[in-house]
Amino acid sequence: MQHAEAYKIIVSHNNKVAVLLRPQKGHPHNPYILYDGGDHAFLYRNKQDVILLDFLNPQITDTLRNSDSVVVIEADWENNNTLNDYVVTIKHQPYI
Repeated sequence: MQHAEAYKIIVSHNNKVAVLLRPQKGHPHNPYILYDGGDHAFLYRNKQDVILLDFLNPQITDTLRNSDSVVVIEADWENNNTLNDYVVTIKHQPYI
């Protein structure tokens, strides 16, 4: 598992969510987000690649709790170049 040290979450005016990440190695295969409704989420890009989205902004947690999917955008931020984008299902896991 790797910790996403730099990421951004954007919510559109109609509550669509996009997660912006730095470029990742490898390709996503059946990606999904595991989210328990708190301030952390796990992005499973493929079987070997799990990214911790840590300390989510409290302003977006309600939106994530009520979303079924997000768009993940992997980009070179310095050059404004999108390298990969894909839709990811959110699997909601109750906090235990």
